Amino acid sequence: METLLIGIIAIVGYCEYFLGTQMIQRPIVMGTLVGLALGDLQKGLIIGASIELVFMGVASIGAAIPPEVTAGGILGTAFAIKSGSGPEVALALALPIATLGLLAKNCIYLLVRPVLAHKADKYAEEGNARGVEMMHYLSTFIFVLTMSFIVTLSFQLGSGVVKSFLQVVPDVITKGLSIATGLLPAVGFALLARMVMTRKVVPFFFLGFIIAAYLKVPVMGIAALGAVAALIIVGNENNTSKEVVQDDNEF
Repeated sequence: METLLIGIIAIVGYCEYFLGTQMIQRPIVMGTLVGLALGDLQKGLIIGASIELVFMGVASIGAAIPPEVTAGGILGTAFAIKSGSGPEVALALALPIATLGLLAKNCIYLLVRPVLAHKADKYAEEGNARGVEMMHYLSTFIFVLTMSFIVTLSFQLGSGVVKSFLQVVPDVITKGLSIATGLLPAVGFALLARMVMTRKVVPFFFLGFIIAAYLKVPVMGIAALGAVAALIIVGNENNTSKEVVQDDNEF
């Protein structure tokens, strides 16, 4: 039953290729669903959030394709829960799993999709729009089905192996993984910061840090303050734009 539920979760995660980018495939969502399926929702949420911190700054830029976060999030969380381990082990498993998932993804892109793309080109030359559309859907269906099957099979074959492996891991390695758990989220935040940080945003970043560190305002309170600040800024910018337009019209 657990294997079936993991397979369904994998299908849900990879269905973004049908629905567009909805962020359903992110580790924090997949980890929560895996925890619910395996009977430990709280642990699934914690582990999923820990993996998300690492992958949150990872994005596909040009020809650089990031590790396959859906497989890493699902299997990293599932193996950690099944083996009774914590986020540090989930992170250690998620990174190599995501890398292996990327290899499987690239195999599909290199071996399957070019064949369907050439078929779609032929339909396009014939003016058959329906044929082009069907090749697109078929390509997506094959990808979703294949990746979901790989995730499901890996869970079925690997959970017992991972549990046995973790039982023989020395404590020094486990402690090292715990330390790495605290460092990897910082790397994820740094990658994300490099993408979004501008001169306009930096003051608000440090303002939120000061409020959290010295005034002890919880995260939800800071998020609410951020939303209010965003509304004020957008409102001021809209008013400024209207004034500029009115001044231009007067001339």
